[in-house]
Amino acid sequence: MISISRRSAVEPFHAMDILAEATRRRQEGRPVISMAVGQPGHPAPQAALEAARQELEGGRIGYTDALGLTGLRQALAEEYRRRHNVSADWNRIVVTTGSSAGFNLAFLSLFDVGDAVAIARPGYPAYRSILAALGLKVIEVAVGPDTGFTLTPQSLERAQAEAGIRLKGVLLASPANPTGTVTTKTQLKAVYDYCQG
Repeated sequence: MISISRRSAVEPFHAMDILAEATRRRQEGRPVISMAVGQPGHPAPQAALEAARQELEGGRIGYTDALGLTGLRQALAEEYRRRHNVSADWNRIVVTTGSSAGFNLAFLSLFDVGDAVAIARPGYPAYRSILAALGLKVIEVAVGPDTGFTLTPQSLERAQAEAGIRLKGVLLASPANPTGTVTTKTQLKAVYDYCQG
């Protein structure tokens, strides 16, 4: 008998189920305003469509370097330098097919099975699912008006004490989904300092 991985017990990302149901109802001709996932509200820019068309017609549709096209990675490094005054070595930039793939790569490189990672509750459900699927212990930290709807050193300390386990990492998203909270530089520095201590 084939053994099924325990990962199959991870709670699914329900937004995709809701999206599928919205699509089904739309195909039945029912009016649907889907707020299930963050889909672009506008078509792709004409310049992007033209560039894609040229690449497809030129036959450049095969595999690329596993880290992404060199030119794209170099352009991203330049954009960060120009827009944010951040010096990023293009050799340290990885292009993924979406944010979830990026999360997987980041979490796999940072954590080992059994490590504890704190996330905000409420928070983006996919974080919990991805972390759990990778065999990590998800420590949900309640955020609300008392914390400014963001993780704080005090809330992390409390959660760590309640869980009886040392945190290996903290996942702090800004702006946060679903609250929309934007963590200030001061708040972020406080969490950073806590993690360094």
